[in-house]
This record gives sequence, structure tokens and C-alpha cells, in this order.
Amino acid sequence: MPGPAVRYPGWTPPPFRTTVSLVRQGKIGRYELLHKIAAGGMAEIFLARQWGQGGFFRDAVIKRLFPHYAEHEHALRMFQDEARLLAELSHPNIPQAFDLGYADGYWYLAMEHVGGWSLADLCRAAGRANKPLPQGAAIGIVGQVCQALHHAHERPDREGNALRIVHRDVTPQNIMITTDAVVKMLDFGVAQTAARVDTDAGAVRGTYSYMAPEQVRGKPLDKRADVFAVGIILYELTTGRRLFRGSDVEIMTQVVEEEVPPPSKFIADYPDDLERIVMGALERDRSKRSASAAHVGRSLDQFCLRYGLLSGPLVVAQYVRSVFPYERAHEAGMGISEEGGGSEVELEQKAFADEMRSIGGSSREEELRQMLDEDIEELSPDELLFDDEGIEPLPQIGEQDIPEHMGLDRFDDDADVKPVVLLSPKRKARDGSSAGDFMSDLERRLAEDSDRSEG
Repeated sequence: MPGPAVRYPGWTPPPFRTTVSLVRQGKIGRYELLHKIAAGGMAEIFLARQWGQGGFFRDAVIKRLFPHYAEHEHALRMFQDEARLLAELSHPNIPQAFDLGYADGYWYLAMEHVGGWSLADLCRAAGRANKPLPQGAAIGIVGQVCQALHHAHERPDREGNALRIVHRDVTPQNIMITTDAVVKMLDFGVAQTAARVDTDAGAVRGTYSYMAPEQVRGKPLDKRADVFAVGIILYELTTGRRLFRGSDVEIMTQVVEEEVPPPSKFIADYPDDLERIVMGALERDRSKRSASAAHVGRSLDQFCLRYGLLSGPLVVAQYVRSVFPYERAHEAGMGISEEGGGSEVELEQKAFADEMRSIGGSSREEELRQMLDEDIEELSPDELLFDDEGIEPLPQIGEQDIPEHMGLDRFDDDADVKPVVLLSPKRKARDGSSAGDFMSDLERRLAEDSDRSEG
């Protein structure tokens, strides 16, 4: 999540993050609430700070359930189940859960604070800055998402029973990226799991634009539903195009009925091997789909190895820092270093000077200082991406200018992408007209297809 304060002249947060507001003298349990980050349908999110003895403190994120939902048994159980699931997961690409409690009239979940930006934020900023996402960085991000999902999909509980977790809402909004290129998979609030029986028959949870066909149909799900969502994200990042667009009904129709156009239709030199990976994850028939997130991740690793493509954290970090060239503002009085500020070179020079003074060698001190100035050479991220002979990596898709219809600034539109909870045939269309006829016809066709498949 974005830090509480940044230095970047002229920058304004994306529209859906303008809810940040100060919390005066806020406190819940052991946590001091610093400011609100966002608010959703059931809870609000705060940046908080936990204090301990001996000057100990650490930042955390508090997810606080709205009071009226605490009296709703199903909503409260979902909130508590999210905390229990996170406590069972232990992976660098999934935020840790610190605490679940009730204090000051609120149920709250304390989690690891992830400083950075969502993948949706990154794509929007890249479009505004005209800095297309390199293919290596896109694969590096998706690869870490695959690792997080594979851990969740295969994780057993402490008795060894399979949890069979399905995230159900793998979207760019729920993927966070830090400046150090650590990708975190957020929001397991609507996850399906064997630890909880889903009592809402016919409910569709997730975001239409990133749902698998069986998810739209309200069918039983397994981990391959998340694989389909990963395929959508990989498709969009490597082509610069949104895959499913339109009204809710139009998107659902596209997902369950229309063929996905291959990436090579829009990018002539799109690698055949990468296209097979993308289209394998997007198979409508899940029996033909890539079997797991691990399969997708391993295939991407093999693709990069085959073509000598760099996709590691350094590549992702270099790109993120080029799009977001600012950092969190310093907090006066919160430093723990006794030496104060200074670059690594300055601190190393000071260490040598202190050592020389301790043995009374002032001339030797000056000699070593000169040696230090001459020998230390700092390499930029760009220089680290070249080999010893100065040969650049293979050309990457996305480094060329993106045509107007593929602009990443339109990668994510909040009006088009929104999470849903329950599929209703009486939902109104955005233009105010009734979508009931269209919806009824879609449901009728889905029921006929289901009958034929079962027959």
C-alpha cells in the first residue's frame, strides 16, 4: 500500500485512493492508527503503528470491520476466517497476519504493512509516463504471483488436512509491488477453503473481468480458477490491452462464450512459446487448462531461460523505480541509527578514519581515504543489466511505442473493474435500462450448455 507521505512534486494519488484522511488520536487495542488508507464494503484500512518496550515499534495495517457487520453472523465469520487463513500461510509473497481481536467496539485484523503500489497503480502510472512495461518485468511480477498462489493452493493445516484454498479475486488491485520488487498477493477475504462451508448457493464472488468461466457460472471451483485469472493478467501485461471489457453482462458473455484472441493478433512478433503459456492458462475448459499456478510459473522460467530474458527482482525494481521516482518522506525523531545519515561510501570512509585515529596514523588515514575514493565504483541498475562485454539482453516486447489503442493508462478503469459478491439476474445496466432480458437469455444458454455437458 502507498506510504503515508511521499516526495514527488506534482504527483496526485489515483482517484480510488483519495480517501486517505488523518485519524486524530486514533487507537485500537495495542495499535496507534496513523491514517486511513482505504475503505471497502465491509471494512476500512488504516496504517497503524504497534509500540512495545525499550523503544520497539513497527508499522502494521489494520483492517477494521464496520460495527454493523459485527452483528451479521456471516460477515463476521468471513472476516475471522480471513485472519485464520492468513495465519496458516507463511510465504514471502503473502502478507503475514499479526493479530485478530476485538477492542474499542471494533473487530480488527492486524497485518504486515506492504509499502509500495498495486499492479493497477503501476500500469496507470506507466501509461501516463509513457513507459511500457518490459516483458521481463511483466514475467517477473506474474512469476511471484504464481509462487504465492501455489503456496496457498497446496497449503495443509496443522493436522495435515488440505485447505484447498482458492483466492477467487486475483486482480491487479490485489497485487502489491514494493520498490524492492517484492510482490504480495493481498485480500483473501472472499477465498474459498475447505475450512469453511460456503453457504451462499449460487453466489459469485470476485471481479467479473478476472473470473474463470466456471466462476461466472456459479459452479464448484478449484485452483484452476485462479490460474485463469493469472492468465488474464499475463495476457494484459504482455499486450497492453484489457482482455474483457464492457458492462457486467457483456463481460460475463465474453468469458463464457467468446474465444480469447491470441496475443499475436495484436503484436506480430509475440513469441510463440509465450503465447502457448498464456493461452494454456486461458483455456475455457478447465480440464485442458494449465494444471496449477506452479505449472505456469515454471513454464515462464523455462521461457526466460530459453531466450536469455532477464526477469528477476532487479529488473522489476529498476522499472518500478523509473515509474515512481520518489520515496517515503523521513519521519523526524524516528531514526534508530546512532551514526545518522550518509551514503554507504561516506560511512565506509568514516569507519576507516575512526580506525586510523585509534592507532594515531593520520598520514595512513589520508592514504586510505584516497584509495577508497579511487577504488569504489557504484554501478547503476542499468549497468548491472549488461554483461562484461556490454551486450544488452534480447529485445523485450513492450519497449517499443504502444499504439493508442493499447495504452496502459487505460489498463484499469474503476468504472469497468469492480468486485462483486452476488450474481443477480435483476441487475440494472449502467445506462439505466434493465438488463433482465439479456441476463435471462444468458442464464438460459448457460443452463443448456450445462445440461449438455452433464448429459
